[in-house]
Amino acid sequence: METFAERVRRLKERRGVTVEEIAFACAVTEPTVYGWLKTTMPRNNHLASLATFLDVTVDHLVHGDRSETRDEIVHELRTLVPQLSNYQLTVLLMTAKEFAKKGQ
Repeated sequence: METFAERVRRLKERRGVTVEEIAFACAVTEPTVYGWLKTTMPRNNHLASLATFLDVTVDHLVHGDRSETRDEIVHELRTLVPQLSNYQLTVLLMTAKEFAKKGQ
């Protein structure tokens, strides 16, 4: 089973990004990122930034839960969000919250 560090290395290579770019996006030092690529786990706020930068879910980073379809949907949503009006974003948020409640 793939470890957290292995997932981050794979995603880093797949996205063609550098340690410096990851560090900048997550507001950490390069040695911190090297730690993530070896053994350490980021703090929650850095984990969220890392997932966003690598365009995957936090679940995928932490647990290896991987769904190509889910990753594609999340990516497409991130692409569409800037094009939506405030009203459309509010409706999307309310809908997502309702789905989250029903999923619990």
